[in-house]
Amino acid sequence: MNIRLFVPLFLIFFFHSNFLFADEMSEFMQFATEANSEMKNEMDEFEKYKKELEEGFKAFENIYKEEFNAYKNEIMEQWGEFKDASPTVWVSYEKSGNIRRNVDYKSGEVQVEMLIDEGTNIDQVKGQLDKAVYRLMNTTEKDAYRSDVVANRVEKKLSNLGDMLQTGELSDDRLFAMDDFLALNINHDGYVKVSSVAENSSKTEVLKAVKKNKEVLSFAFKIPHSIHKKAIRYAEAVTAAADKEKIDDELIYAIMETESSFNPMAKSRVPAYGLMQIVPRTAGKDATSYLYGKAKILAPSYLYKPENNITIGAAYLHVLHYKYMRKVKNKESRMYCAIAAYNTGATNVAKAFIKRASFKKAVSEINKLTPQEVYEKLKNYLPHQETRNYIVKVSKRMEKYL
Repeated sequence: MNIRLFVPLFLIFFFHSNFLFADEMSEFMQFATEANSEMKNEMDEFEKYKKELEEGFKAFENIYKEEFNAYKNEIMEQWGEFKDASPTVWVSYEKSGNIRRNVDYKSGEVQVEMLIDEGTNIDQVKGQLDKAVYRLMNTTEKDAYRSDVVANRVEKKLSNLGDMLQTGELSDDRLFAMDDFLALNINHDGYVKVSSVAENSSKTEVLKAVKKNKEVLSFAFKIPHSIHKKAIRYAEAVTAAADKEKIDDELIYAIMETESSFNPMAKSRVPAYGLMQIVPRTAGKDATSYLYGKAKILAPSYLYKPENNITIGAAYLHVLHYKYMRKVKNKESRMYCAIAAYNTGATNVAKAFIKRASFKKAVSEINKLTPQEVYEKLKNYLPHQETRNYIVKVSKRMEKYL
């Protein structure tokens, strides 16, 4: 090519390329600015959500305390005493307030009580109490939730949280097995009989009430008690959750038995709810963050539903096992640490090994030990006796569900 022709062509190409490069750079800078702005907006939204979530949890806790104390005072005013529920004992008051039901899921013992005026003719009210027993044994999940006055009041006051609050719809499934109901014979003369076994007969008593000028007419009886029969009711949900979260199903069953004795209406003062005793601020927060990519506040109506409770409990075990404990090399050692953390948190687990609240720093010490040595350390050196007992109970109970 003639050199005189080549030079102009080169100059044209060079300047044209630079113009193209400048245009592309301008587009790139605009894209980068927009992406940066979008990222900043997402971060701002995330920080805003975190702040709102924390405020939501605080509101939940404050409202719960307020409503619990208010309801306790109402019952105290009527009965002169307040019997609170525990994880293994469901205590509920009928809407009228003069019927109290206690169901001990650990022993199978049931007590239905009626508050009456002192000197009332018992024959005239026995039929009412018989009907209360009948209603109890026919209670559905939905009925049981409606009887939890505190939970209903709390959810109503938290309704302004919108999508941040995850509520649930309880089913019409019976709280008690049909076998329990069929074994119960009420003949309306004040005598309740459970099955044909003599020692399962009811005990009828008229007790002095704490409230002045009142008495308590009480029926106490036992329903057939079998941990395995209770467990099998939740087999489908447990299997699904265990498969999804890569957690042994026997671990889920053992935790349910230890936490609530399979009481779906289990509640503690923390508060913790349901079969696996989920605390919304801790286990609930971690599990929903893992499951949905965004933490949510789990309402009582959500956690009282067995399938939801098992899903959340298994998800929390997954988080403990595969996130917090992931650097523990031995699978069995990791499981023991996860069991203890389910009850007391990862930082307290660390204290059993290094006397410091840092699980990250405890890992190297844990990895030096055999699984049996890890178990012994947790059993003997965890900060709280409750957790030391907990790991023993859960570990032993896993064997029966193999």
